[in-house]
Amino acid sequence: MSEKLLSAAESDRLLESAWSYFARQLPDGHVMPSPGVLIANGRSPLPFMNAAILTDVVVDADDLRRRVGAAREQFEPLGLQWILMFPEDRTPSSVDVAGICGEAKLQYMMPMRGMVTDALAAPVRTLPALDLRVVEDAAGRQAVADLNAAGYGIPTEIVRPATEPASMWSQMVGVVGYVDGEPVSTASVAAVDDVAYVALVATSPAYQGRGYAEAVMRDALGQARNRWGVTRTILHATPAGAPVYTRMGYEDVGGYHVYVSGE
Repeated sequence: MSEKLLSAAESDRLLESAWSYFARQLPDGHVMPSPGVLIANGRSPLPFMNAAILTDVVVDADDLRRRVGAAREQFEPLGLQWILMFPEDRTPSSVDVAGICGEAKLQYMMPMRGMVTDALAAPVRTLPALDLRVVEDAAGRQAVADLNAAGYGIPTEIVRPATEPASMWSQMVGVVGYVDGEPVSTASVAAVDDVAYVALVATSPAYQGRGYAEAVMRDALGQARNRWGVTRTILHATPAGAPVYTRMGYEDVGGYHVYVSGE
């Protein structure tokens, strides 16, 4: 098996492991493996923390309907919005994924790219000066939430409950970058399966395009290396973030799709 295929399989596994970590750290969260689908239910007002992940190749349309139905049974009686995530090679072209998701009131949210590296490339430009602070208290955790809310256009009140519990940070380190005392960019790294998993990367819209995300991410990865000795790093990138990560030395190893339930 080629190195890239091994990396793709690792990326798939880390998707499941990372969301399992997030769900287990939230106060009422739990993880439930089910045939063909992993339920990582953070019981969170933030849909991204309530995830169903397809764990193997879908056989046919009925198989996908069964898996989506199993996920709905876990989330919808609790009144939770949730997401369905899966590698793009797990649904054969003969299956009308969009149609079946539409039946379940799931709408397409975004594509993601699995990206992997053992060592970051040197910066291609001088990184901007920032006051970099490790997240160590409630104010830092709130800054992580508020920057992600602003960066992704999500209401602050549904993001904060996902970052405020101290338990979320038991195996995760976050860094917030400040300009003149104002938090402008953030990134976090979780130690998952002996890999540095990058998450919660966001920059305030007024400060985007200045290299701040790369600066805080490099610092967060350095903090993770110092704490846990992890050097291999994996992330699942949005279309906006993927070019930044490519410049940093990450290799694209496969695509993913994300659907989100309606309100």
